[in-house]
Amino acid sequence: MRKRWLYNGHNYRRMIEPLSIAEYYKTVGNRDYIGQRPPHYLELEKLLKPYIDPSTGNKKAASLTQDSCFWAYVEESLILLKDLEKEDLSHNLMIDIMGKLELFEEYVMRSINDYSVSPDIFLTGSSFMKWWHEYKAYKGSSYVSELARYMNNGSYSLYK
Repeated sequence: MRKRWLYNGHNYRRMIEPLSIAEYYKTVGNRDYIGQRPPHYLELEKLLKPYIDPSTGNKKAASLTQDSCFWAYVEESLILLKDLEKEDLSHNLMIDIMGKLELFEEYVMRSINDYSVSPDIFLTGSSFMKWWHEYKAYKGSSYVSELARYMNNGSYSLYK
């Protein structure tokens, strides 16, 4: 019975936390949702962790994105891209931001390969697609990475 309640809590977190993230970033200037994350989501995540076996991989895309904070990472990455447009940006800060964006890019590709993100991330107008188009424009058309190849050759349209 306890396990069933934990899985129900996990599904609740996967469905509702993205709504909390959207509400949080709706206010202009809000940053770092992860640092301000409501404690009940943290508790649900902590309680379920012992029951999750990372070795069991998915063979098809998740109906809900497994990481309920995925959209917070997307929003933070959009903010980082906007920070790169600032004229008074120091070289060290620019390198730090680019490092964070590249880590996010790796996280996204890992999530795609693990089928732990929903195909909804690729919907036209989604925050992720907005990020991708802005990131691609910033990096330039000659930029090469695993995610760039995946997105540029249209493989994402087959993600199911």
